[in-house]
Amino acid sequence: MDVPRLQDLLDLAEPDTDRFLGRTQPMPKLRLFGGLLLAQSIAAAGRTVAGDRPVHSMHALFVRPADPTDLVEYTVDRIRDGGATSARRVIARQGGVEVFTALVSFQRGRDGVRHQAEFPRTTEPEELLPLHERFADSDVPVPDWWRKPRAIELRHVDDPPYPPPVEPSDASRHLVWMRAPEKLPDDPLLHACALAYASDMTLLEPVFLLHGVDRHAKGLQLASLDHAMWFHEDLRADEWLLYDQDCPVAAGGRVLGRGNVFDRSGRHVATVAQEGLLRIER
Repeated sequence: MDVPRLQDLLDLAEPDTDRFLGRTQPMPKLRLFGGLLLAQSIAAAGRTVAGDRPVHSMHALFVRPADPTDLVEYTVDRIRDGGATSARRVIARQGGVEVFTALVSFQRGRDGVRHQAEFPRTTEPEELLPLHERFADSDVPVPDWWRKPRAIELRHVDDPPYPPPVEPSDASRHLVWMRAPEKLPDDPLLHACALAYASDMTLLEPVFLLHGVDRHAKGLQLASLDHAMWFHEDLRADEWLLYDQDCPVAAGGRVLGRGNVFDRSGRHVATVAQEGLLRIER
């Protein structure tokens, strides 16, 4: 499977006003990666907004599984353009059927009070192996997908939830360094889209570690239900970002993941929350 380039995935065609087409990427399972829908929806909405209004939030709902072999059509509804804020509704469809919807908000920065979450103590990314290299020459029984490079490079500070064995842990945090491996253009919207793509890759991993569950165990069902992001500061997705994740609650066959994203200097650049479906057949 070829390594997708983020710039290619985020380069949307525009066949008509407020209508965009996004290409997809090969996936080991016949279900499109949710992070791609998140990223392309921000890209589509951003193409309809003035450049002086960076994205500051997104709230998305995964309606049904999307096909990774088919193009995705994004329709943008220009809900509002105010004095400093723009709001957009984005609907993604395949074959005329809605698969995903998002509300995306853009706003010029303003002065105000400031504080942020504490930057966690962590191992530097240069001291860690990329995830695909950890398994490249290993006989650990993980899918080949994890042994190949991908559009976002991941370096786990903590052990990933893969065998053998996966022991229950009481750790409240799960730290992962991430970045786009290729240099990206100086376009703030593109970097926000790249972070949205990356934010869906590891956010639910803490629940597997807490309960000692192998992410690839037979009979396990995992799916993203919704996803929210808030962008607090400018960022570069092609430089190391630290994803500080936890899972405060699991109930009703659903789990909630939370994440704070920091840049290397310690700035809290984004916050993420996602609820996912998690069922395990015993």
